[in-house]
Amino acid sequence: MRLSPKNEPTPFAHFDCSMRHRLLNHSEEVTYESLTRVCESNGARVFPKVRLADVFAIEKSGLSSAHFSYCLRSHFDFLVTDKDYRPQFSVEFDGPLHKASAVQRQRDLLKNNLCEHFGHGLLRVNSKYLTPAYRGLDLLTYFVDAWFFAQAFDEAQKSGAIPYDEPFDITFIYSTSDSNSKKWPYWLTLDIQAEMEKLHLEERIGQMAPSHHVGTDNEGNYRCMSWLVVDAMSVLSVTTGMRAQRFSAVDECDLVSMLAMFDLYRELPSVLSGTRGALMDRNRFFQERLPAFQQRYPMVSATSFGAIV
Repeated sequence: MRLSPKNEPTPFAHFDCSMRHRLLNHSEEVTYESLTRVCESNGARVFPKVRLADVFAIEKSGLSSAHFSYCLRSHFDFLVTDKDYRPQFSVEFDGPLHKASAVQRQRDLLKNNLCEHFGHGLLRVNSKYLTPAYRGLDLLTYFVDAWFFAQAFDEAQKSGAIPYDEPFDITFIYSTSDSNSKKWPYWLTLDIQAEMEKLHLEERIGQMAPSHHVGTDNEGNYRCMSWLVVDAMSVLSVTTGMRAQRFSAVDECDLVSMLAMFDLYRELPSVLSGTRGALMDRNRFFQERLPAFQQRYPMVSATSFGAIV
């Protein structure tokens, strides 16, 4: 066997590192950092780019050939495990391509089906989930904290510390164990609700809280119309949406109505200053716009507050 001289370069000495793929793109990197931060505070671990076949026991699992093949060649963007490396749930960052590409939508459907088959939680996020716009929280943190709160709640019920018939509701979480955390951080619209009640008592708006209609579209995603009667002639309304998640710890109907409330509240300053802005005629709203929305998106949840003007 021939030994290379001491200073002779090895065959790989001039390998171009630019030929290697970056493991995460920028959006995935931001998601990973945020996800790691919230998971570590809950004693969990995050792993990027984990193959589905390394998470699911696919042998003799009854999968179709298409689903079996997809498991072997596809990965989760991020897998969250407990401290003992047992899979808990996965997170996918969905960029614009996930809506624009029919091929990508089909892949997403396959992954959704597999998570359903194996009872595995899946959270799909985009850039809107990473902005701390809700009482200092971002939606990624909200969802992940809800997951771990729900697990702790379930354990407390099993031990008898909480009545077995008491439902889990993240808005009832008073604070985390972190002494620096805000009180009632998980009731996202608490501050807005208090401000609207004050405006109502001052007779500046006609309702103490917005009404809403939450329905679903043809793909099962949630669509919400929220409205606030301002005076005898005018209504302020907004619409928003949220894709359906395989994440049982969060009630999407409640959450999407809270997000709509934030959108509504952002419109209020211009309305109260005398600029009509997004206001519309009250009769037209109740006779045309709201019925059209209700017909297009069959109701799954609704709340109505009577207006006094």
